Amino acid sequence: MGKFGFSISGGLEPLPQQWKDVQPNIVYQTTNALLVSFSAEQVKLGIKYDQSSKHLKAIDKGQVPQRGNIGLVPSQEEGYDLKSKVLGKGGDRRFHAKFIDGILHFPGLATEH
Repeated sequence: MGKFGFSISGGLEPLPQQWKDVQPNIVYQTTNALLVSFSAEQVKLGIKYDQSSKHLKAIDKGQVPQRGNIGLVPSQEEGYDLKSKVLGKGGDRRFHAKFIDGILHFPGLATEH
């Protein structure tokens, strides 16, 4: 276990495509080689508010320009670096994350902006 309780086993696992398959505090690697992890609270929020897993797809896509794109954009919340952004159904929520030791961690903050 790392300094913050994250587990990085031998090879990094790819980011799951559905929230039910995400394990809390496991470090995953996105398609763009970004390292991400999720708290148990974030997984619960994902299952509750993101049944189509659009936010996981946005996280997997990585950083994008803010206008008209699905992906990660800068967070306006103090202490947070990025937030997931989706369009269409489910697009009214954002999941916020912060970098901890090079890993983008989603601790369980969801907002409607």
